[in-house]
Amino acid sequence: MRRLTFIGIFLSSIITALAGDLERFEENGKIGLKDANGAVVLPASFDALGWSDGHFSIIGQITGYRQNNQWGLLNLKKEFITPAVYESLTYPGGDRVIVSKRINPYTTKFGCIDLQGKLVVPFSYDEIVLYGLRAMVMIKNGTRYEYGLIDLNDKTILPVKYQKIQPLGSLRYAVQNFLSKIAICREDGTWITDFTIDSISDFHFDLAILRQGWRHGVLDRNGEIKIEPSFREVQITGPGQVIVRKADEWKLVDAAYNDLQHLEADELRFEKNGWGRLTLDGKSGLVDDHLNIRWPLTYEYIGAIENGQAVVRSNGKYGVLHLDQSVVLPLEFDSVCVANNFVRTRQQLAGRASWNLYDTFGIKKTTTSYDRMDPFNGKFFPVKNRGFWGGVDRYGVEQIACVYDSLMDVQAPWVVVKFKNNYGIITLDDQWGMMPQQNSFQLLDASHYLEQVDSLYFMKTFDGNVLYFTDNALTFFPDHLLEHLPDGTEKEVNFQGLLIQRSQPPPPHIEHIFHESENLIGIQRDGKFGFIDRRGRLRIANRYDAIGEFHGGIAPVMLLGKWGFINTSDQLVIQPNFESVENFENGVARATLKGKQGLINLSGGVVLPFRYDSILALPDHLFLLHRQSLKGLADKDGNVLIEPRFDHLQVLSNGVILVQQGVYRGLLSRDGGNLLPIQYDFLEYLPEKNIYLARHRTGWETIQVK
Repeated sequence: MRRLTFIGIFLSSIITALAGDLERFEENGKIGLKDANGAVVLPASFDALGWSDGHFSIIGQITGYRQNNQWGLLNLKKEFITPAVYESLTYPGGDRVIVSKRINPYTTKFGCIDLQGKLVVPFSYDEIVLYGLRAMVMIKNGTRYEYGLIDLNDKTILPVKYQKIQPLGSLRYAVQNFLSKIAICREDGTWITDFTIDSISDFHFDLAILRQGWRHGVLDRNGEIKIEPSFREVQITGPGQVIVRKADEWKLVDAAYNDLQHLEADELRFEKNGWGRLTLDGKSGLVDDHLNIRWPLTYEYIGAIENGQAVVRSNGKYGVLHLDQSVVLPLEFDSVCVANNFVRTRQQLAGRASWNLYDTFGIKKTTTSYDRMDPFNGKFFPVKNRGFWGGVDRYGVEQIACVYDSLMDVQAPWVVVKFKNNYGIITLDDQWGMMPQQNSFQLLDASHYLEQVDSLYFMKTFDGNVLYFTDNALTFFPDHLLEHLPDGTEKEVNFQGLLIQRSQPPPPHIEHIFHESENLIGIQRDGKFGFIDRRGRLRIANRYDAIGEFHGGIAPVMLLGKWGFINTSDQLVIQPNFESVENFENGVARATLKGKQGLINLSGGVVLPFRYDSILALPDHLFLLHRQSLKGLADKDGNVLIEPRFDHLQVLSNGVILVQQGVYRGLLSRDGGNLLPIQYDFLEYLPEKNIYLARHRTGWETIQVK
């Protein structure tokens, strides 16, 4: 076989040389052939010379010709090897020529002839492609194209029943069946592998990557598998050099820090119901809280699990499944939205969006399909049909006809609508409560509404009584209106039009009023800060540069650019020595001195030295310490539990400390003892089960392929 290949290459070089010594010429619209000296080899009596694909070559003194729009073979001795009876004539190499012939007015078939014009492959095929000493043939079966493999004398190597056949070098073939699985066979048709391969990449450095599910391996051009498919990722980096990486390992760790279960995955996230969504190679499945696979990795998407059901997507279509994988809604929708025990579905039908309503038992509620269906607003589903809006109730009944420009506001039992560019109010059973008009409406409650007429607002009852009106700005609340007057006064007005409360603008000499804390209210007057009581009496003179709020009977104040603390009697209990301070909590406060933070007590004593870039208060009387971008932990008594040496530190709900150095995480006790090594790139606590979910990301290794 290798000898024949060499002879074919040698013959091709001779053919190329011969063709280079000859030149086609045209005369009276016909084509002929001359040699290098200008002597006529073939007279100009042909429509074309060469091959029907436009190429020209001489194969052992033989080439193709066209007459009367048909093709045939002739030699340079002016002898016709075949008459011009073929629709096409192409030379792929070797001693075979692919030809096509019209079998009847509607059908053209392909076959092969040798260079003597003998038919060696009958006109039985819709396509033929030669690969060395083999031919891939195709027959169209209805709308399906089926492929097979023959030798150059029409002996069947592989029957015509496959989806695709691709050569791997000169001795092997990748064959794909109609389940889109690939097997590899030899040139005699014997199988090297079963149909277990999902894809084969292009060759790089004479190697290709094959994939079985999520597992990847390597094969060479002869179809020999050099690395079994067992790796998550494979890269061919050079001649005979491959780097591989195994799938990431996920595991559960119990409260005693013992490994429970392992599995391979790209991502794994648990929900509060104990089910975990598993993702690997773009496919998703479900596992239980012991990492047992309950749903196989076959779905493109799995949504949140609610009421024992989940929205899923497969082959680009959505549906709903029970946790036992029984079907609630088949996977045939473009989108599925589940909320309030109802399912809204959308399908694109005849170029138009089609929305419908189902319940969570899979029963269709609507009899009409809508262009759009919005979420349930507490009373109905707003729907749009042929450009107009209406409403569908929870039973799928169109309680508000789709005749409105828009639905603007809903508050039982009323709906503000826009109808023919006017505004009106209807009931939930689609009766007019307020006929359409130009003025807009705002519903306040079941008995009151607000009508805007130019710049005026009128509060009315549905029987037409005006209860209140104003041209000032309004803010709406569930039980009152807040009216903003130009002088800064704010009036609270109830829905009966009665004044509830009126706030007065600040006195003329007070520039700012702060929130009340412990019966004292901070003020700013004449650029300085102090405190007044609820009656407006000055309790602490406005002599400070800035103030905070009272907590535990003391408040932070600033004097001459430094912070300290005073009590309610305006006595300095902690001298103003600090650049910044926080309020006291549990007897300690954070303070800043010379650019560093520490903790002080109620007498101003240092509890935690001033050596940290920042300190953050945590629950359970703990403090997160920051120093040079690293984090540590201290308690309220100033004990440093963990020195700042971690990139991330988190106190979990069970009191265990999760820490991170670089990209790796581990667990420490409160006194800094190691509970779980810092070697996981993902680590999460699952409080419902009192266990940990951890991931160890695998690294790359190099494999030499011979």
